[in-house]
Amino acid sequence: AYCSGVAPGIGPFQLLNFDGTKRDVATLAHESGHGCHNILAYQQGHLQYHPPLTLAETASIFGEMIVFRDLLSLASSKGEKLSLLMGKIDDVVNSVVRQCSFDRFEELVHMARQRGELIPSELDDFWMQAIREYYGTVGPNKNDSPFDSYDNVSHLWAYVPHFHSVPFYVYSYAFADLVVGTLYNSFTKRPEGFEERLLDLLRAGSTKDFVEALRPFDLEPTNPSFWADALEAHLGGLVRE
Repeated sequence: AYCSGVAPGIGPFQLLNFDGTKRDVATLAHESGHGCHNILAYQQGHLQYHPPLTLAETASIFGEMIVFRDLLSLASSKGEKLSLLMGKIDDVVNSVVRQCSFDRFEELVHMARQRGELIPSELDDFWMQAIREYYGTVGPNKNDSPFDSYDNVSHLWAYVPHFHSVPFYVYSYAFADLVVGTLYNSFTKRPEGFEERLLDLLRAGSTKDFVEALRPFDLEPTNPSFWADALEAHLGGLVRE
């Protein structure tokens, strides 16, 4: 799935597979969020409509959150509700933990590349290093990972297109998931005027930095506690549900 903003007055265009599953609906909401973000920010012109990476996934993941909450409210049984919650928790772990491990892999590769060319086996080693740093060790002497095995995963770096086309983009998913969780929490506590504040954030494109964009929501991302609080409010809230 992909959404291209192209240029003001031309886009946006969405490309995605759709078979009608709940996952497909969430993906459509995600890409439509990008489309809405583009349309709202086109007024900033070709050079400044694209948001900074710290906010690039905000509208898309907020779109997913809206659809998720709607589906959760329509769940007809405890089992269906539990399934939706477990799926969303997996999504958050994927966006935060996994994408941060991707970013760590890129850091290792680019630092090593400064010293010379790399061969595929070195990329495999960096991938496995990042996996173990974020997911723990699997083995008879030490096993602190949620996984039973890391067999046949050392080449998985090769399938991530972001590494080739938009280096170091992946951290924006972690940023956005935590920020959206915090924004949604802000919405539930202070809904008055929230919609207009969110639209202003999206309209700004790249004319506002991350800190400035979140100030109207009384959020201070420069404070380290912001991220711990965001993780607790977002992931912790889902686990409690």
